[in-house]
Amino acid sequence: CEKFMKKVISNGIKYAQAALFFIATGALSPMAIAAMTEPYISYTVKEKDTLSGLTRSLLLEGKKWSEVAKLNGLKNPNLIRPGQMLEIPKSLLNFANLPKVATPGRVVSVYGDVRIGGQAAQVGASVPEGARVQTGEGSSAVLLLGDGSRMQLMPRTLAEITTQHGYALRDPSTSASTTWFSGAIRLVEGVMDALADKRAQRLTPFEVRTLTSLVGIRGTEFRVAYEDPASKVARTEVLEGKVRTDNTTVQGAGADVGAGFGVAIKPGERDVRVVALLRALTDDQLPAQVVRSAAPALQAQWTVGTLAGAVSYRAQLATDETFAQIQSDIKSPTPAINISALPNGIYWARVRGVDSGGIEGFNAARRIEIKTIATALVWPSEMSIGATAQFTSEGTRLKVFTQSVDAPKQLVVQLATDAAFTAGVQSLPLGADGQVLLRNLTPGLRYYVRFNDPAALPVAQSGAAPSVVYALDIPGNWGVSVLDMAQALQRLQ
Repeated sequence: CEKFMKKVISNGIKYAQAALFFIATGALSPMAIAAMTEPYISYTVKEKDTLSGLTRSLLLEGKKWSEVAKLNGLKNPNLIRPGQMLEIPKSLLNFANLPKVATPGRVVSVYGDVRIGGQAAQVGASVPEGARVQTGEGSSAVLLLGDGSRMQLMPRTLAEITTQHGYALRDPSTSASTTWFSGAIRLVEGVMDALADKRAQRLTPFEVRTLTSLVGIRGTEFRVAYEDPASKVARTEVLEGKVRTDNTTVQGAGADVGAGFGVAIKPGERDVRVVALLRALTDDQLPAQVVRSAAPALQAQWTVGTLAGAVSYRAQLATDETFAQIQSDIKSPTPAINISALPNGIYWARVRGVDSGGIEGFNAARRIEIKTIATALVWPSEMSIGATAQFTSEGTRLKVFTQSVDAPKQLVVQLATDAAFTAGVQSLPLGADGQVLLRNLTPGLRYYVRFNDPAALPVAQSGAAPSVVYALDIPGNWGVSVLDMAQALQRLQ
């Protein structure tokens, strides 16, 4: 029966039928039955190999050699010969002594200041075993590990790829060589979102370790956070699948955490309480537009809906819908989230509630726009503005002087023949030297002048917001006997 089972493993015939037959007859041991469908290595005995040496190097336990002998149909388990092929199932192997297969990861997305081993990271760069990856303020990175898992490092995060390699084993159904992975990450500080590849063949669960916790995963979507080295609290939140989280500071303290639940691990505390994640906000609780306040404040505030059970909120803004390039990661004590640091534009934003234990809930996301509603520039009453005028062959050159800390760097000069700015309106940019050329002015007429921020013109022209208006009186002998004016503008009250 041992010889027949060896053929089963080597040639990939119908294992289920064979197993049923041998189970019924009681001819095979439980280990041998399991080995019929278990990955294995094929080892060819070499000239200088000894039985004791192979036992130490290949097997976890020396006493299992008898099982290997039966599995391979050895007539004399105490005798091996060069050229013999031994097939050893995964459950018996000592992987510490087996050759490793290098399975480096790579960088698939970089935003901002991301470094690998202290050097600036580039998309496509290799991420080998032992690499330290760090993201700066307003920076993020996505890594694709050798086993197909995606790891996203949020801003202000430092992680080390402590284990990333594989082992070549043979598939019992095809006898072809396949790679079985071993992987682990040490999260030194920060937050990491992970999507472990469910299709990967793993010797052991993928691990994420912090100073306080050890998270083991076989294929799931989850978050791990170690943001406060002072308190040493580590969080795990599972969005899909199931993980095992253990407190590394208290022996035997840990819990299985399923989808929709989270846990906070605290140093020295045996009690590990698994809690339900807060639900996601609904679409109607997420404003699609954020209007920035006018100068000088220029504040932008994304005010989302209130979420029951949330004591604070976390928002992340990215330039892409997949959130691969997160450029802002904000914690807010209220649903009014300050995003003033971001320039105007289109973003993808996601937000989640945080409960009293610090556990973060499900994400809600939508496309948002940050913009400024143009308003007419209203000069403060204490502002000092003046101008000189000079006649030239091209027209009247107006040189403007302003004294105001809140005056925009760019101004548009509006000229009209009536105070309501409904007739003969011209809009001309004021040059960097403070000069503008006014053409075709009629001597003896009064013109009206006002100054606006270029972005404010639509509002100013609609009359929705007032502007300070100045009078420009052109002398009747302008260009004949009068060629310049030292005080060209007169403010109208």
